Amino acid sequence: MNKGITLHYHSHHSLSTKTAVARNYYKTARKTSSGRPQLEHSLRKVDELLSKNGYKSPRRYDNSQRRVEATVRQPTDDVTVCIPYISEYVANRIRNYVKSRNIPVKPIFTPGKTLKKTLCSSRPYDKSMCTMANPTLCRICPVITKGKCNAKGVVYEATC
Repeated sequence: MNKGITLHYHSHHSLSTKTAVARNYYKTARKTSSGRPQLEHSLRKVDELLSKNGYKSPRRYDNSQRRVEATVRQPTDDVTVCIPYISEYVANRIRNYVKSRNIPVKPIFTPGKTLKKTLCSSRPYDKSMCTMANPTLCRICPVITKGKCNAKGVVYEATC
């Protein structure tokens, strides 16, 4: 079991992704438990983990009791279109519009840019000095680092 860190229910991911994460926790608990007491303990741990991360009634994601008929999907000539994920409401509106108009497109929703990806970079500058010989002419240095391009441990303040 991990340290209680998992995909939070209110995170910026599609509902299908969150459901898959929860189901995989239950599936792993069932596959790795050696006996009935261990299984009950593992399932309680998964329940606690998901509850702490915003999932309401987490056992509904445990699909071990459900018998789902496997559906065979026919191959289609639909073109896939990658669209940034905004919200479940917007994703459903797009899916419904495409379906109602019989447009041969399959929308794929990709995670959007996170705040961390927007503000952080593992290698913002390969050189220790500013690429512009004079830091006062640099458009980035004076704004975020007071003239030092190689500043480390910078803390940003974002005003909403």
